[in-house]
Formats: sequence, structure tokens, C-alpha cells
Amino acid sequence: MVVEMKRTVAYICPVCSNISSKYVTIFDFSGAGKATFVCPTHGCREKCVTISVKGAGYKINVECPLCGGNHSYTSSKSGFWKKKLISYKCPAAGMDIFFAGEKKEVEKTLEDSTDIYSDIIDEYDNEDDMVFNILFSIIERLNRLSDAHRIECVCGCEKVLVNVKEGNIVISCPRCGRSKTIAATEDNLTRVLNTERIIIGN
Repeated sequence: MVVEMKRTVAYICPVCSNISSKYVTIFDFSGAGKATFVCPTHGCREKCVTISVKGAGYKINVECPLCGGNHSYTSSKSGFWKKKLISYKCPAAGMDIFFAGEKKEVEKTLEDSTDIYSDIIDEYDNEDDMVFNILFSIIERLNRLSDAHRIECVCGCEKVLVNVKEGNIVISCPRCGRSKTIAATEDNLTRVLNTERIIIGN
């Protein structure tokens, strides 16, 4: 098998929220053994991602645009260069913040994800940390319930879409279009944390 040693990586700036993609090759990791990716926006230049060689794999450090923390992930070298797409989530928000893979796969994933990132970042760019944290705590819980197949629609569909609209979290069914709106409040956070199953349409 011939492995093409070039990938497209995509990431979100933790300062200005710009979504960037960059073309990389195996040679970007030569010399110092690491590659650093910054925000290309004029006047920003914030460091967003560092990928360094670690044994037989890579250590990927990402400055998170969602929770503000620094997250560390590892990938095998073969996985990084062979897989069509790899992505890593913010452990707090449960949403992807870093992508690497074939150009068309990364671009397609970004197209599908851009709206919700923009909604979240724009909606709470100037709000207080308390509301911001409540929002992501609810989203985190919803993601866990969804992964455990504990969110479903009355039509029988177990796949849900999550969006943020005007300060509210909206979970909707892609099959029939039914939806449920959850405001980012402390009371709703308590309810969601104590809920074992959500049924859209009830």
C-alpha cells in the first residue's frame, strides 16, 4: 500500500473563533519534531494546535475554543496518515474541535459543523461565564444521553440534531422534524442532569 504523506488539518481559534485549515506533509514534523499551527487571521496569530512526535505516534495539543482549556490527544502515525478522517472532541462540550485527514473529508465535516460552532460562539461571546458554562454542561449531558441511545423521537428515530438558537438548545429529529427546546438555565441544567431519557414530541 502506498501511503500519501499529506493531510489537511482544521482547527478553531480560541481567541477570534476563526475556523482554519492547513495542508501538512510529513516534512512539517522534521527537525524539531513538532508542528505548530496558529490562527492566520490578520492581527491574531494565536497558537491553536501543536502536534509533536511522541514515540511511535503523535501528541496533539489543542487550545479549546469552547471551554477555554488545553486538551491533549494521541494518534498513531499510521492512523494519522492513513485514516480518511480523525477528529477529537472537547471533553466538556462533547463537540469536535480538531480534524485531520483527506481534504474533501475534512471540508465536508466542517460544512456540517460550522453552523453550531458559530451559533454557540456568537451567542455567548459577550455573556457571563455562568450562562456559558450552563450551556455546555447541558450539551455535554445531551451528548452522553445520545451516545447511550437515551434520546429518541416519538416517531422511533434515535438520531438527534443539536443546535443553539437565541440562547436555547434545540434538539430535533432529522426524520420527522419534531423538536424540543431547552433554555440554558440552572433549573433546566438540574432537570437534564437528573433525566435518564428524553423523548422528542412528548
